[in-house]
This record gives sequence, structure tokens and C-alpha cells, in this order.
Amino acid sequence: MVLGTATLALAALIVAAIFGIQWWSASGDDNLALAQARDAVVQQGTVAVKAYTELDYTNPDAYFQKQIDVSTADLQTQLKNSEQTYRQAMTDAKTKVTTTVQDIGVEELDDHQGKASFLAAISTLVTKEGQQPVVKPLRLEVQMTRVGADWKVSSIGSVPLVSSGQ
Repeated sequence: MVLGTATLALAALIVAAIFGIQWWSASGDDNLALAQARDAVVQQGTVAVKAYTELDYTNPDAYFQKQIDVSTADLQTQLKNSEQTYRQAMTDAKTKVTTTVQDIGVEELDDHQGKASFLAAISTLVTKEGQQPVVKPLRLEVQMTRVGADWKVSSIGSVPLVSSGQ
């Protein structure tokens, strides 16, 4: 019985040592940094997609500020130049949109250059004053650039939905 217990203890020690060595070597691996960068793109990309797709016509200032907060300087300039046109259209449409991000798939990630792109599958709940809410699925392609420690949107556009029969 003592021999059996000693054998099990030795086996447990060997297994612990093997997994400890694997954990230690993985913690210094470049793949860990790349995985963390991908996770940051997904997390910050989710926030960015919501900033660009969720709106409340009663508070356009918050809508535009959220977009500015998640955008690169070049895109911020474009947003500021077109803000008045969109502000008026949003107010006239009397629309509220709530977004659910269903999935984000990172297509490209160049951590050294600070560039990333992903596809986002989202659904939006569009509520117009006096009408029934409508759910609309959307697919977005987003380009992001790292600015400091954050990932910012440098380009965003819709991707056409294709039905399974096409």
C-alpha cells in the first residue's frame, strides 16, 4: 500500500512538472501576445460597432461623441465634416436603434504594424416613432488601427448579405 501511494505521488509530481513547464513556456510565447491583441481587437471592435450603429434621435450629441471616441484622427475629421447633415436626418427620421453584436471574426491582424480588420455580424432593433420595431441583420467590415494602447476604427462599411440559395 505504501508503494502504491508513493507511485501515485510520483506520477502526480511528474504530471505537475510537465504542465508547469508547458505553462511557463507558453507564457513567454509570441502566440500569447498575438492572442491578447486579437482579444483586444474583438473587445474594442464590439464597442466601436455599437458606437457606429446604435443611435437615439433624442440624443445626437452622445451618438456623435461615441463615434469620435472610437475613431482614428482621419476618420474623426470625416465625421465632423458630415455631422450636421446626419444630425438633421437622424432628428427628422425619429429613429432609435439598439445593436446586438452576434459575432466578430478577425480576418487580419498585424500586431507589429498596428493594423487589424474584422467582420462583424450584428442585428439591429430599429424603432421609429409610431411604428412597430423591426429587426435588421447587418454584416460590417471594419478596419482598425492601433493608437497608443487602443484600437481605433479607421474604416467601417456594410457587407451585403447573401442568402444560402445564391
